[in-house]
Amino acid sequence: MSDRIKDLLNEHHLKLVYKDIESEGYIVHMPDPCPDFVFVKDGLSDEETERVILHELGHAEADDDTQKDYKDNPITRICCESGAKNFVVHEQIKKYVDLGNDITSANWLNLAKYIGTDNYYLVQEELLKYGLE
Repeated sequence: MSDRIKDLLNEHHLKLVYKDIESEGYIVHMPDPCPDFVFVKDGLSDEETERVILHELGHAEADDDTQKDYKDNPITRICCESGAKNFVVHEQIKKYVDLGNDITSANWLNLAKYIGTDNYYLVQEELLKYGLE
């Protein structure tokens, strides 16, 4: 696991638990001062595990008190999921650039597929952020 992910988990007071679960992952919020838990399906590939953890970190980063309605309100769920997916794209593009890849020759379509998103516009937009520096 990357130092960046470890730092983000610590920053959000999240403890990682690998478990045989049906979904790929989810967060369990605990009362203060206990840490929250991120459950990740045991047996996923390293790439899948990283994407799941980043997705759940995206929820920790972007969700606010509205997340209480996550299960009951489809609009809230869409907003929360969108924020988490955008966080994954942002972090994966940051990693791509930090690894020294040339963004001017980046194949955004292949990169989007690797990240696991069909939001090609967002991938292009994130790449452009680094191209304008």
